[in-house]
Amino acid sequence: MALRENLMDALCEQRNQIPLMLAVVIVMGLLLAFSFLFLQPGTAAYVIALVDLILVVGCLVTFGGTYWYCTKRAMEN
Repeated sequence: MALRENLMDALCEQRNQIPLMLAVVIVMGLLLAFSFLFLQPGTAAYVIALVDLILVVGCLVTFGGTYWYCTKRAMEN
């Protein structure tokens, strides 16, 4: 349990940098969404864009969840 607490302490110390990471991920998502307008399903570029989409959504969920948890944790203390 102490390892998890130490890890969360280290993550939450970087809470001020998380909005910047969220902004970068959102911009990447917008550019990716724009590229889907020009891609045809079934091509190699379309498959790569889908993999990119999975990575962008995963980063958005991870950074958003971490920011939410750290903010909630800071408000409780």
